[in-house]
Amino acid sequence: MVSVVIGDTVFAINNGVNNKPINMNVNSVKNDRPRRVRRSSEEAKSLILKVAGDRLAEFGLEGLNISGVAKHAGMSHATVIHHFGSTAAMRQALLQQMTRELLSDVVEALNHQEPPEQILSRLFATLSKDGHGKLLAWRAIEQQEAPDGRNSGDLFQSVIAALSEQGSTSEDARQIVYLVALAAMGQSISGDVVSALVGMSQDDVGHFPAWLAKTIGQI
Repeated sequence: MVSVVIGDTVFAINNGVNNKPINMNVNSVKNDRPRRVRRSSEEAKSLILKVAGDRLAEFGLEGLNISGVAKHAGMSHATVIHHFGSTAAMRQALLQQMTRELLSDVVEALNHQEPPEQILSRLFATLSKDGHGKLLAWRAIEQQEAPDGRNSGDLFQSVIAALSEQGSTSEDARQIVYLVALAAMGQSISGDVVSALVGMSQDDVGHFPAWLAKTIGQI
């Protein structure tokens, strides 16, 4: 005698072989197929850029390719293409996001009257980690233009304005921002090579942002 379960009903069937019940409830069958996640366009873009940022930090620019990002985001190659169009466009979007976050952080620190050495240290740390500086260099070399010129330009002007409110002239503020940005980007791209050439230890390199801030304050 065999007990067959269909839904909530149990049927007894004699198959002449054994007496083990057979569960015919389709709801109990395990589905191993991954469940499709429905996301809005903005949610999908946010996830893609987060994964892209993680891969940039771990693998460098080589990690910023459509196929690798799509795989780690759990999406199809076509989905990432749909949202960004190309690897270059995805890199550009990530750079815009990273730059906006960095400059907004600097503006907030300036508005809270944080010491210049702390602000510079934060700026250098942000540009030198997670591949931000190298992504900026890629944009400059490949496209010969700044990332997201209008929005980033507005944020740079906010930094200049905040410095001016702390006593610097507009001209000095622009020169300071220019110097700090170039120094931070240069360190992120080739800091290890240059420090070795001039005989600087890692401690020396770590003290550089504070030294630069102090020197700028004496100008």
